[in-house]
Amino acid sequence: MMKIRVLIAVVSAVLFALGIALPPFTSAKDPTGKFVLVIDPAHGGPDDGVQLARKVVEKDITLSIATLVKRNLEDAKNVTVRFTRMGDAGVAMTDRVGAAIKAQADLFISIHVNAGFEKEAAGYELYFPGFAAQETARGASKGESAAIVRDLVRTKHLNETVRFAQILQKNLEPVFPRQARGLRSAPVPILKNVAIPAVVLETGFATNPNDRRKLQDESIQASVAKAIADSVREYFQ
Repeated sequence: MMKIRVLIAVVSAVLFALGIALPPFTSAKDPTGKFVLVIDPAHGGPDDGVQLARKVVEKDITLSIATLVKRNLEDAKNVTVRFTRMGDAGVAMTDRVGAAIKAQADLFISIHVNAGFEKEAAGYELYFPGFAAQETARGASKGESAAIVRDLVRTKHLNETVRFAQILQKNLEPVFPRQARGLRSAPVPILKNVAIPAVVLETGFATNPNDRRKLQDESIQASVAKAIADSVREYFQ
C-alpha cells in the first residue's frame, strides 16, 4: 500500500502543477478503521447456478466458501467482512455491486463455480476488468481534466486488483492448480461498474469430474477459503 501512496503523491504533484486536482488516496473506510472486504457468494435463491451433483449446486458451494473465509478472518484486527447475500437469498447483480459501493469496500471478491469448455477444462480462473476498460481519458481533449483524473483513479484500482490477484494465485496454486488458466482480463458483467479493486474467482469446473469431486469436498472448500483469507491478510498488511 505504501508504494501506491508514493505513486499517487507523485502523480498528484504533477497534476497540481497542471492545475488538476486528484482525489486523495483513501482506504480503511469502515467506521472502526478497518479495511472493508465484501464477498459475493454467487447465485442464491431461485438461481442455483451450475449443478455439481443431484443435491449439490453452485450457490451452496459459493456460500460455504464465503462463510469459511469470514471465519478465517475473524481474528484479523484490520479487516471487516461483509456479504452480498446471507443464506439462500436471491440478489440481483446490481444489488451485489451496490452492496460493495454502499460499504465503501476496499476489496470485492465474487466467488463462482465454472462450467463449459467440455470435460478437459479444469482449475481455477481469476477475472478482472482489464486495462482496456480505460477509454475515457484516452480520447479526452486537453481541457477535459475530470476525465484524466477518472482514468488515473481507475488505473490505481486496476493495479491494486492485479496485485491482489497475483497474491491469490500464489496461495491458491497448492490447493487448486490453475491448469494453465489463471488470471484473465475480461469484461465480466458484475465487475463492469465496480470502481474498487475487484476480482471474480471461478473456483473450478463443475463440468470436469476431478474438479467437481474436489469442490464437493469440505476439506477442499476449507483450503480454498483459507487461501483467500491468507491472500486478504497479505494484501492489507
